[in-house]
Amino acid sequence: MLIILDPAAAAQITIRNSLPKHQEARDFVYPLLGKSNLVSLEGKEWRMWRSVFNPGFASGHLMSLVSGMVADTVLFTDILAGYAASSTIFKLEDAATRLTVDIIGKVVLDMPLNAQTTENKLVKAFRNQVQHLPVPNDINLIRKYNPVNPVIHWLNRRIMNTYLDKLLEQRFADRRQEEKAKTTKRAKPIIDLALDVYLDETEQSGGSSLPAPFKRSAIEQFKTFLFAGHDTTSSTACYIVHLLGKHPQALEKVMQEHDKIYGSDTSKTAQAISEDPHSLNRLPYTTAVVKEVLRLYPPVSTVREGHPDVVVEFDGKHYPTEGCMVWPVSHGNHRRPDLWPDAENFIPERFLAKEGDPLFPVKGAWRPFEHGPRNCIGIELAYIELKIFMVLTLRDFDIGPAYEEQDTIDGKDRSMHTVNGDRAYQVLYATAKPILGYPAKVIRRKR
Repeated sequence: MLIILDPAAAAQITIRNSLPKHQEARDFVYPLLGKSNLVSLEGKEWRMWRSVFNPGFASGHLMSLVSGMVADTVLFTDILAGYAASSTIFKLEDAATRLTVDIIGKVVLDMPLNAQTTENKLVKAFRNQVQHLPVPNDINLIRKYNPVNPVIHWLNRRIMNTYLDKLLEQRFADRRQEEKAKTTKRAKPIIDLALDVYLDETEQSGGSSLPAPFKRSAIEQFKTFLFAGHDTTSSTACYIVHLLGKHPQALEKVMQEHDKIYGSDTSKTAQAISEDPHSLNRLPYTTAVVKEVLRLYPPVSTVREGHPDVVVEFDGKHYPTEGCMVWPVSHGNHRRPDLWPDAENFIPERFLAKEGDPLFPVKGAWRPFEHGPRNCIGIELAYIELKIFMVLTLRDFDIGPAYEEQDTIDGKDRSMHTVNGDRAYQVLYATAKPILGYPAKVIRRKR
């Protein structure tokens, strides 16, 4: 393994030479996503699908879908209000995951998955499959070689694929009817972009169903968006709450910015965002908080396959990549004190600093979404989701960790389980998440 902790060196394998994803990454996601997903694909087929979906994840397109995201987040705040009224300890990561699944369901599939209120068949199978993904370097041999796991993988995959197959066929039939009636949707969901490819390539309006190879590839892309989109955004939401709770001055700046843009009457905020989605672009300090949280708690990294012709140059030395898993570690890049002054401290202002300021980020040092052609396709969606989450929750609710209360509920003493004195450390569970799902308590905020 070749571990890279330098942004210039990392650029050599992600930008100058965009090395392919490592086989272990493909093996890891295979039970959930299959073989033809955007994570695993390379070459011509990857470029084709990436170009298909890029417009759907562009900021301008996503702004047309903001009202639906707002509606799902308002439901989330209603759920928070219930927890506040009952003084219930709950898992914030689970609640935030259900919110992001609902949002992605509308953005990608153009349908309500209702993950926040019901146990949708697709969502249930999807979440169960995530729980049974292989754990890298697992030393628990019973869990690692459990003969039941392949059966669980097959069953969940069958449920998800059957559900998405029917949905794709129904959307195809709807598109045919729209073409006949000469009607179009104002904002296309991601599923329509995939159908456009098929319709453009075949140049036909005949045929009553989609071919199996096309459906298989499209379904694997949809599952990729569900996996990548829901997992990372929900854990980042937890750490936004966590770090702002530890830094009340930063929280006050965020709330003042929200008051300035939307007014102090929070009951009108949801409508204001829906009527003017671009107002989310006028929140520089809120955006800086999101970036600083992702610096300190990046949820994922990339791993690449070395190549005989690619040699990393660093500090006058040469490091062959052939035969190596090449890993530019986000955590390592993000916490180097020579790249980030006061690297261990939460300082959102570093992302507002001008060039020449000591806080101004070094080029390429911030890489939670990676860089180069294989960067995360959902960057803009993540920003929009998280800003809506912050605007609609932070001024009304005080959410804090409840690890001691969770210990009491579980009858366990975990008080010594800390990293740098913090109970909410990250653990690898498909992606990096707060331990125990961030047990939380919430009260109505009085301002």
